[in-house]
Amino acid sequence: MSAAKFTVERHTGRLLEARVFALWSEADAEEYASKFQLVARAFPVGAKPVLIADHRPVRVYPAAVAVRLVELFTTMNLSLERAALVVSHGNVPLTLQLQRLVDSAEYSARRLFSDPADALSHVSAVLDPAETARAASFLDGYVP
Repeated sequence: MSAAKFTVERHTGRLLEARVFALWSEADAEEYASKFQLVARAFPVGAKPVLIADHRPVRVYPAAVAVRLVELFTTMNLSLERAALVVSHGNVPLTLQLQRLVDSAEYSARRLFSDPADALSHVSAVLDPAETARAASFLDGYVP
């Protein structure tokens, strides 16, 4: 049995949680985008999800995956209220790559963070206390 490539879940309120372990191919990226859109469509009409996406397990994305991620980010611009993407502090290649992807998607409410506390602060500004607690738990749940 192979290890999970990603998780995309909703547990509390408007909080949308994604953790990416590896997207090695365009097919992996398409599977991720499909799952992401499926979970996002389950939100009530008019609800604007708030995304916390943990990319800390990733080293770097292949070019085809990066292209698909920009497409996904751009598609989700209209439906997300805010988004925080988290990368490992010392992973400079991924940080630079994801910053370029975030910039390409042109959505000022989507930001990249290497400090999970800063990511939590970004999303908690629009979350209720239960959603904020869940976001904190999600971020604390990452084990390298």
